[in-house]
Amino acid sequence: MCPNVRWPTRQEWLNRRGKWPEMPNVVGMIDGTSHEILIPSTEPQQDFYSGHRKYHCIHTQVICDNDKNICYIHSGFLGHDNDANAYHRIGPIGPGDALDFPPQCYILADSIYPNGYPLVTPFKSVEIIRQTRAEKRFRRKFNILHRNRRVYVEHVIKEIKTFKVIGSLFRHPRWNLSSIVELCAGLAK
Repeated sequence: MCPNVRWPTRQEWLNRRGKWPEMPNVVGMIDGTSHEILIPSTEPQQDFYSGHRKYHCIHTQVICDNDKNICYIHSGFLGHDNDANAYHRIGPIGPGDALDFPPQCYILADSIYPNGYPLVTPFKSVEIIRQTRAEKRFRRKFNILHRNRRVYVEHVIKEIKTFKVIGSLFRHPRWNLSSIVELCAGLAK
């Protein structure tokens, strides 16, 4: 991993609380992105093909704090994996885990991720529709706040992809892609 990108200590995470008054315990965001690659000639193509994106790719997971600093980046997930599968492969995030994270803090994620500690996902429409008027209003407002804050991770990903080597079709050996993505993340920081 690039030395400019490092996982904060538990105390550093706690110090990030309160930066967003409307979501005081949210300290970060997570999202995934894809990097298009050439069609594999020697490996099974279905492992790298994303049916959602309609091209062969490698996925990357990015976690940033609420100051838009990249705290974690892991690239190299196969194209057929979605963000939720890739999240499960990065290892546990929580108190005492490899990615140590305080119990009072949360990370915003989009709806494909599992909604459970430490991730907070938006309410789905079926979770809103059968509620009282006040609860519907609360959940819709939460979703707007969630969307307005989670978009920051997408801005960070856009900065990483400004490097042409990963922002367009990757034509080099695939085993180099993970290192190059992590290097670009360090340079973008």
